This record gives sequence, structure tokens and C-alpha cells, in this order.
Amino acid sequence: MKFLYEQRYNIIKMVTKTDTDFQSAIPLGEVYGNVKNLARIFNSFITVIVLGFGYGAIITFDKGNTFSTQILLLGTLPVIGCYWLVRRQKFEFVATFLSILLISLNTILATRGLGVRNISVFAFPALLIIASLVTKRRTMFFLTLYTVACLAWLVFGEMYNLYTPRALTSSALNDFFSSALLIILTAVMTRAISETLFKNFFQLQKELNEKKQVEQQTEILINELEAKNAESETLRESLASITSMVDFSEIIEEVLDQIKRVIPYDTASIWKVEGNIQTLLAGRNLPEIVINEFNQFSADESNSAIFLIRGEVPYILNNNVQEELPDFQMEPHTYVQSWLAIPLKTRGKILGIIALDGIKKNQFNEHHAELAVSFANQVAIALENAQLFNELQQELKTRETLINQLETKNAELERFTYTVSHDLKSPLVTINGFLGYLEADVAANDMKRFRHDSERIKEAVVKMHTLLSELLELSRIGRVANPSEIIPFEELIKDAIELVGGRIDKNKVIINIQPNLPSVFGDRQRLTEVLQNLIDNAAKFVRAETNPTIDIGYDGEENGLHIFFVRDNGIGIPQELHDRIFGLFDKLDPHSEGTGIGLAIVKRIVEVHGGRIWVQSEAGKGSTFFFTLPKSKNQINP
Repeated sequence: MKFLYEQRYNIIKMVTKTDTDFQSAIPLGEVYGNVKNLARIFNSFITVIVLGFGYGAIITFDKGNTFSTQILLLGTLPVIGCYWLVRRQKFEFVATFLSILLISLNTILATRGLGVRNISVFAFPALLIIASLVTKRRTMFFLTLYTVACLAWLVFGEMYNLYTPRALTSSALNDFFSSALLIILTAVMTRAISETLFKNFFQLQKELNEKKQVEQQTEILINELEAKNAESETLRESLASITSMVDFSEIIEEVLDQIKRVIPYDTASIWKVEGNIQTLLAGRNLPEIVINEFNQFSADESNSAIFLIRGEVPYILNNNVQEELPDFQMEPHTYVQSWLAIPLKTRGKILGIIALDGIKKNQFNEHHAELAVSFANQVAIALENAQLFNELQQELKTRETLINQLETKNAELERFTYTVSHDLKSPLVTINGFLGYLEADVAANDMKRFRHDSERIKEAVVKMHTLLSELLELSRIGRVANPSEIIPFEELIKDAIELVGGRIDKNKVIINIQPNLPSVFGDRQRLTEVLQNLIDNAAKFVRAETNPTIDIGYDGEENGLHIFFVRDNGIGIPQELHDRIFGLFDKLDPHSEGTGIGLAIVKRIVEVHGGRIWVQSEAGKGSTFFFTLPKSKNQINP
């Protein structure tokens, strides 16, 4: 189309300018409409010339001027030959040849006639005018020079007696007919050529205008197509960015940033819909009051998004909300003038909505709505995939935790089995051995020895009973629980101190309790048992040369749980034993009292409450046991 436009433009430039170089590039048939039309004009011109020559021959013969008659008749032959040249479409050659022939014949006739005053000389300018319409600039330059040369011959030839013109005689009637013929011939040919030329010019102009309109429409369509392509590419990039994410919260934040690349909003928000409640998830440029106070709405008839939430409409587009939607006429939504809402929907279920706000009327259109719907459909799929991915990750994490717990329990069970078989076997071996001694004592009637051996058997039985009781207690933790409650931590400390008061008084231990301790949530009996064991251990392993001291207090939070500590200035624990002390039957001093199950019970109780326990200690520098406990019910592991 651009090529056609340039082609037509060049034709018009050629027609409207005198620079005939354009004619050398474009055939005359295109300039004057078509080849047949131009051939008709040339044939008419040739016919008029032939008739003129015939009329001239008759006049000159009537006057007895046989020379002129012969010249005119001889000139008729090449003119007739031009018909054949026209059929061959040699238009410019015919025009040039006829111009030279007519100028030459007129010059010859004038030389034998009245010279420069001969009436035929008036044909020179007419011939040049006609020739200029169909010949090139260089050809016209040659014809003009040739015409001037012929005029110079007639003028200067007479002046220098190179020829002698005939005497001027009165021939008004002949001159009238000759002049009239020249004028008519020039007028008819000029009119025929120029009329054809301008008719074709206007036709070309009309075609040009039509082509220009088509071009403009095409350009508009191309611009629209380019805009849509750019829009589609932006949408594709935006969706690619979103669908590549797997974190639900990241997708929510990214959605509002990406949608602004294709839809010009002023404020925007994403809302989660659960039941009849609409809750804000994320926003852009929202007033603080919306974020802090108006971040939840009822999904009922008073909500303009109700038809969207019910799935009754594909989107809601309103460019005059202050007059048409009542809930926008109240704070904090009075700044909104245009509103576009789109559902986040997958598998027929409405997950939420995207709301785009404009501060001007008519800010959104149907095209924006269609883009937003396409965008939201893909976003909903991405959100669902992210949710499934997160659920899978959570399930894998839970499974990994369970596997770790199982591995830990298996290791604990193996150690438990070994320890039980070893520690329970010891009292049985003692009992079995001393039963033999009892038989010997009875046989020897040694009652003193008998009582001593009986006492050793009783001690072994008590030790076995204690071991079995504590193992049973450990196994019950987490399976049999007392009701949990909010408990001031100071009350737990006081209950524990009361239970171990004998050892504290015996070893003259000073206990310092930090004031204003927070409350915890849990099983009062079990948590008291934790503190009882920790305080008892601290009071047990004191150093005689120091003033035994136990500090109990609060040390901040970890993952939302309270951190408490029990610190002593006793014998301390070597670094290499820090991990072992929470195992079954691990005793720092094999000869000390107790079974070595106490810290294992403490660890188990703390873990059942969702916390953890660890120790910081060095040999000879005392020990600090840290442990975390929950503030509320939802912090306890199920």
C-alpha cells in the first residue's frame, strides 16, 4: 500500500510541476489515463494535421504556388506514417517528430513566402505548447532552440539577403482562414490534452484520498494491534512473574504491582472471602483507616460486591460510584469515583476479589475489565497452586518432624531398653545374691548377719520400685494429662520449693526469685514437676565452700514463647556432658542418690508443652538451665 501511495504521489508531482524528468520515469499512458486514450488523442492530432496539409495544398495550388503544394503533399506522407508509430506507442517520438516536421515545413514555406511575416510562423508557439505537454525537458529544450534557429533564419536570412521573401500582397481572407485554422488546431489539441490530463489528475487525486484514508485506517489498526500486542506481552510477563512464585503472601503482594502495568488504578486491594466475611489481604495506596479499621466487611446485601461474591456476574464496573453505590458514599470510600471488581475464582469457587479504585469518573472501561478477568483467572490458579504447594510443604515438614521424633524415640527406646535391662538387673542380682546369704545365715543361726542381708534385699527392692515408678511416670507424660490453664509462674515456683524444701534447708540454699514473672499456659502438676527437678538438682550439687544460691527468672522470648531459667553456683557440668544429661539414667555422679531419670522427665514435659530446654555450664562454675513455655493454648504442639 505504501508503494502505491508513493507511485501515485510521484505521478501527481509530475503532472503539477514543469519538471518533466518525472515523465522519463513514468509512461505517458499513466499520466493521461491509459494508452488507448493517449493514442486516440494522437490519432486525432495527426488527422487534423493531415486535413490542414490538404487544405493548405488546395489553397496554394489555387494560387499557382506549386512549390508549396508539393511541400505540403510530401509532408503529408511522414505525418500519415505517424499512425503506425502511435500504434507502437512511440508517443514522445511522434510528438517530437511532428514538431520538427511542422516547424521545418513552416520555415521552408515562410522562406518561399513572406519570410518572418508569413502567417504560418504563428504556428511555432502553438507547436511548442502542444509538444511541452508530452515531451521531456531536454526534448523541449532542443525543440525551443530549433524553433529559435528557424526564426533566426527567417529574420537574419532576410537581413543579409540569404533569401528574398515575396512582396506583401493583400490576402485577408486567406490569412483569416489560415490564422483561424492555427488557433482552432492549437485550442482543440491543447484542450484535448489538458482536459485528459486534468481528468486523470482528479481521478488520481480521488484514488490518492481513498488510499490515504485506507492507509490512515490501516495505521490506526496497526497502532491498536501494536498496543494490544504490547499489552498482551506485558500481561504475559506479569503472569509469568506471578505463576513462578510458590509463596502465597508473595503472590498476593505481586498481583497488585503487576496489574497496574495494564490497568491504571489509584488504589487497589485484594480481599479474601470466607463464608459471609470479606477480609483485606493486601492493598496499594489505601487510606490508613481502611487498613487499620475498615479491613473486614460482611458479604451481605449492603455490600456492592455481593453479586460478584455469589458468582452471579463476571465483574463489576462502575464509573460513577458516588451516585450509584450506597456503601461508597460513606467514609472511608468517599474518595472513590470509579470501581472495578474482579473475582478470584477456581473450580467454580470464589476465593476472593480484586478491587481497583479510581479517583476520577470513567477511569475504567470494558477492555480494562476483560483484561482484569483474564489476569484474575490466572492469578487464582497461581494462588491455588501456591496454597497446595504450601500445604504439601507443611505436610512434608510435619512428616519430617514426625520422622525425626520417631527416630529420637527409637533411639531413646533403644537406650531405654539397654538401660532398663542393665539398671533393673542390678537390684535383681543383689536380691538373688543376698537370698543365698540368707540361707547361710539361717543355717548358721546368725541373726545379726541375717538382718543385715535382709536390709540389703529391701534396699534393692525399693530401688527397683523407684525405677519402675519413674519409668511409668515418664511413659505417662504426653498421654495422660491434667487440664491446662493459665498459671502465674511464681505460683509454680512456690509449689516446687515447698516440695523440695527439705534439701534446700539441709544444704542452706538461698533462692532468689525475679519479680513480675509472666504467666504460662499448661498442666500445673507437670510444670511444677519441671521446677521441682531443676531446683532439687541445683540444691543437690552445691559446693560446700560457697554460699549455695539458686536464681529463678525470666529471659525474654523465643518464637513467641517465654524463656525462663534456673541458675545455680554449684559444681557445674563439663561441656561434653551437656547433651547426655537429658538422657535416661545418665548421672554425673554414679554414687549420688537418684535414678538419673529426672532431667529426662523435665525434657519430656517441656517438649509436650511446645517448648525446649538447654543448659549453659562449665565445670566448677555453676549451671543455668533455660527452658521455654507457652503463653496460650495455640502454642502447644498437638
